Amino acid sequence: MADNPILQVDNLSIALRAKGQDFPAVNQIGFSIRAGEVFGLVGESGCGKSVCALTIAGLLREPLHVTQGQVLLEGQDINRMSNRDLRRLRGDRVAMIFQEPMTSLNPLMTIGDQIGEMFVLHKGMSARQARLKAIEALEQVQVPSPERRIKDYPHQLSGGMRQRVMIAIALACDPALLIADEPTTALDVTIQAEIVELILELCTARGTAVLMISHDLGLVARMCHRVAVMYAGHIVEQRPAGQIFTDPRHPYTQGLVASLPRLGRRLQEGRSRLTEIKGVVPGLMERDIGCGFASRCLRVTDECRALMPPVAPLDELGSIRCFHHE
Repeated sequence: MADNPILQVDNLSIALRAKGQDFPAVNQIGFSIRAGEVFGLVGESGCGKSVCALTIAGLLREPLHVTQGQVLLEGQDINRMSNRDLRRLRGDRVAMIFQEPMTSLNPLMTIGDQIGEMFVLHKGMSARQARLKAIEALEQVQVPSPERRIKDYPHQLSGGMRQRVMIAIALACDPALLIADEPTTALDVTIQAEIVELILELCTARGTAVLMISHDLGLVARMCHRVAVMYAGHIVEQRPAGQIFTDPRHPYTQGLVASLPRLGRRLQEGRSRLTEIKGVVPGLMERDIGCGFASRCLRVTDECRALMPPVAPLDELGSIRCFHHE
C-alpha cells in the first residue's frame, strides 16, 4: 500500500440544525485510508456512519453541516470545494455504492446510458465511445450478454444485477476512493457473497481505497484490513480487523462481537438466545455530555456519565474512547 493516504479525515464534527440550535451527529472523528486498503466503519443504525459517507462524497445537505475538521481526498479539502468542483470530483475521484440500487438508478434511462454518462461527463468521450466502454464495464462486473443488457432498464434486472450495474457505474472512471454504504443489504445471502468478492477483486486490481460502511460484522471481518467502531457519533475503537474480532476492548465492541452467532455452538439450557446489548442508541437530542454508551454499559461509573473519555492509544495501531478498557 502507498504511504500517503487517499483519504484523511481529521477531527471531523457534523451537526443537525434544528429548533435554532446544533445537535451533534458526528463528533471529532478521525481515520485514514490508503490505496488498496479496505477500511470498515461499523455500528448500529443511528451511529453516524452514513452521515460520514455523505460528507466524504460531498453530498451533505442542510440541515446537516460540518462544524469543524477536514476531509482530505488526495490532499484536497472536500469542505472547501465549490459545488462545481464537487460535481467534477464525484464519479471521477470518489464514487459511492448505495444499499438499494433500485432507488439509485434512473428508471427512465437504459443501463447503457447511465454507465455511458460517466465516460461522457468525466472523460469527454463521444456517445459511441461511451457505449463501447459501457459494454466493457458490464463485462468487468460479470453481467452476461452485456451488448444486450445495455438496452435494458433497471426494472428489467434482478437485484443482484442492478447492484453489479451500480458497481460498474461507481468504478467506471477508476476512482481513487470507493464508498460502499451497506452494499449487500437488499440482497440474499448467496448474491451477497458474489457482490463482496466482485468489489474486492476489482478494487484490489485497481488499487482503489475502499470505505466499507456496514452493520454486518461478518461482512466487515471478511473484507476489511482495519475497522473503526462508531457509537452515538463517536469512533469508540479503531484497530486492525483481526484484533477487533479476536480481542475487542471497548464494552460496545465486545457487545457487538458477542452478539454474533457462532457455527457449531451448541444451544444449551439457559443459552438458547443470542447475547444482546440492552437499550438503544440515544437520539441526537437525547445525548448527554458524558460517554454516549453510559446508559447501556455494564462498567459505567459516575466519571463515564459526567465526562466524554478522550481518545487513547491502544497497542501500536489502535485507539479507544473508554475510561475502563484495561
